[in-house]
Amino acid sequence: MSADDQAHARHDLGLCRVLEAESVGPPGQRFFRLRATAERGSALIWIEKEDLSELAHTIKRMLRTSVKPSFLPLPLNPDDSFVDFDFKVASIALGHDRASQRYMLLAQVSEDEDDAIVLWLEADTLDRMADQAFDAHDAGRARCPLCGAATVEGRRHVCPRAN
Repeated sequence: MSADDQAHARHDLGLCRVLEAESVGPPGQRFFRLRATAERGSALIWIEKEDLSELAHTIKRMLRTSVKPSFLPLPLNPDDSFVDFDFKVASIALGHDRASQRYMLLAQVSEDEDDAIVLWLEADTLDRMADQAFDAHDAGRARCPLCGAATVEGRRHVCPRAN
């Protein structure tokens, strides 16, 4: 991530104190997002489920850390009325500033190159968010222990391996 990339971002929210990965909605109808609280504002960054998973994997590879279940309950009804930015991400990128030892998350809002938000993160904040992302990603429908298929509560599951 170059300084040029950062220069194109319309909103630099500064050092991010809180970055959480969340899912909203019932299993099968969930939406995924990052909730950020930083020095100069807050944001809800909506992201596709598989993009969240890929971001978490990329963070773990970048930080060279292993996945640790966070064991934190996912928020049930978080208050979204006081955020400065609320958008669905078009693309997301990570970078590292060696001088400050901080990581930069660049969330592109649209194809317009300066329509982006920059968050600066300490390694532990980024690592914790990646663990939460894995938890949110995996917290959907219960899985059949034999075949791994997603099950729907209240419906009978016909397992091909049990027949």
